[in-house]
Amino acid sequence: MSTITPNAILSNTKAQRYGKVWADVYDMAKPDIWQELVQYYGKGVGFAEWAEAAGNTITFGSTSATVYEEGSPYKLVEVDEIAITAEGVDITVVLADAEYDANGKAYLALHDVIVIPAEYLQKPTGTKALKPELYQVVTVTPLGVLNVDTQYTCRPQLATVHLHKAVPAGTKLMVTGGNFANEAAGGKPKSSGWYTRTFYNSTVRTSTAQGGSTQSIKRYYEDLKGGGTGIYTKNTAEASMRHTKTISDQMLLGSGITNTSLTMVNRDNDAIDVTGTVGILQHMVSRAMPQYYAMAYDKPCFEDIKAALQSQGVLDRNVTFFYGSELGRQVENIGLDFIKEFSGGTDFMQTMGRIDSSFKAVKFNGVNVSFKEIPSFSDPIALGAAAFDDYFTSMGFIIPDTDVTIKEGMDGTPLKIKNLTLGFKSYNGEDRTRVIKRLPSVGDMDSNIAVDSWDDTRLEILSEFRVYFNKVNQAILVQDDRVLIP
Repeated sequence: MSTITPNAILSNTKAQRYGKVWADVYDMAKPDIWQELVQYYGKGVGFAEWAEAAGNTITFGSTSATVYEEGSPYKLVEVDEIAITAEGVDITVVLADAEYDANGKAYLALHDVIVIPAEYLQKPTGTKALKPELYQVVTVTPLGVLNVDTQYTCRPQLATVHLHKAVPAGTKLMVTGGNFANEAAGGKPKSSGWYTRTFYNSTVRTSTAQGGSTQSIKRYYEDLKGGGTGIYTKNTAEASMRHTKTISDQMLLGSGITNTSLTMVNRDNDAIDVTGTVGILQHMVSRAMPQYYAMAYDKPCFEDIKAALQSQGVLDRNVTFFYGSELGRQVENIGLDFIKEFSGGTDFMQTMGRIDSSFKAVKFNGVNVSFKEIPSFSDPIALGAAAFDDYFTSMGFIIPDTDVTIKEGMDGTPLKIKNLTLGFKSYNGEDRTRVIKRLPSVGDMDSNIAVDSWDDTRLEILSEFRVYFNKVNQAILVQDDRVLIP
């Protein structure tokens, strides 16, 4: 004997026609799906992509690079005030304290000639001088400790020269070699040393993960144009973009790390210093030539570029003018005769067309200038955020396209690179340009091993790199003075 309890018959039939009211409750209408994945925001192109496209990348095998730089073999000398003297009379020159090195040595020496500008001179007739005149050092009398306050007695080469206006303290005067009598002794030798600059590494990491079973769920995303195969494709693509953006951001914004309390622990719980390279902007702020404009970047501002390059002895007149959108608008409003699809020019222009062909160029006042807007300066969720108040959109970098030869230490192998170069650490079989490793767990899709029992899959991206920026003294940092004033 058994008892069966039958299920109730399910029915939701009502006295209601098939229409709008019915559809509000039971609608099974199939929605149209737009067959292309829509990207809300553009990816943009940063400094890392530009450096790679232009071939401005190298590899290295160290945690830092010390670059030895040579200064000019010639220099001006800064003087204290030079008093008025009569016609043909010697002048007494005392150099500023900063002219002496740690050994008490200065550039000016016995028999050298110091050049006095015409504005301080006067002809015997009382009319103004039309050219500079030469005063030759005839005696050197050390007075202070380590030669500071040494007096240089300088005699005019023309007996009719008259210093009728005092040369102000702080004036920097030209020095050149003197004239010698036959059979006389020679002058003092000169020597120059090196400047050193150290570029440090940055290590950046990007992590990504997804839970088990996430990949095996069907989604409309896979069927759309521009979609991918499962969430893993989307996950890794976004991680790669974030990683590249981090490198680009540090290329621009990196300030180096001097705070010794900024550390992280390793597997053995040892405190390890966080690494950080110095980026383009910090180099420019510290060592480039500043150019401030007040109302708008106009033609006189543009004309100053050549004079600035000349002040640093730049003979190669190919420069790239990077700018933000607002400064770019002002430059285009100057009315320069732009050359589109510029043929020739810098290597940078020739290679960058692979990413973006919207280059413009102009030859003005003897300088070949190629222009490129930096899209990331206008990124509304980064450098273009309202909090920056046009700091980046109104900024520009003018960088000469020159090569430099560096050595990583005095015994290093000479290496020719562009003055602005991105380097990645790769040596002895360990390439840290872009390390991509999966960390398999039980939920990993491909691996037959697991490092733990979690039902997920993880991935890490790591890069170790540094920014080389040499000859920064030849570059120009363009900034809107109104943005800088609080």
